[in-house]
Amino acid sequence: MKITITSGTGTGSTLLSAFDDALKNCGVSNYNLIYLSSVIPPSSEIVKDKYITPQNEYGDRLYVVRAEHRGGMPGEWIGAALGWYQRKDNGGIFVEYDAVGKTKQEVESKLRFDVTHSVKDLCRFRNYPCTDGDIHVEMELAKVTDKPTCVLVLAVYKSEKW
Repeated sequence: MKITITSGTGTGSTLLSAFDDALKNCGVSNYNLIYLSSVIPPSSEIVKDKYITPQNEYGDRLYVVRAEHRGGMPGEWIGAALGWYQRKDNGGIFVEYDAVGKTKQEVESKLRFDVTHSVKDLCRFRNYPCTDGDIHVEMELAKVTDKPTCVLVLAVYKSEKW
């Protein structure tokens, strides 16, 4: 299975419309999202890319693991991150985090800490041999200005008709 990691930032006049704009910027705004927990099936290929919605898919189900943060406080930094580990058979786990802070560095540091330690714990719970070099992270950061803002990172599994 191909799993696409896509991320984006959106703004709008409300937190909900900022979320919708982030969905558009990730390439998935015309789906009904079905949120998954964090298990990566064996034989999965993970690629980082903007998701391209096929033209004939509108309103379909889209299975995703999601990290998201919506913020409306001007001047604050917000972030969302997915981290993951894959075994030799390419099965594995995702973790999802969000953070808010006064600086970009503060938010990025918090996300990296939480993702790294959670991935290590989940691997330890499952007896997976994991080192820092085995952990992958994708994050989206933004500074909230004068409009509500949303940051979003998705692991897109697959779509299905109803």
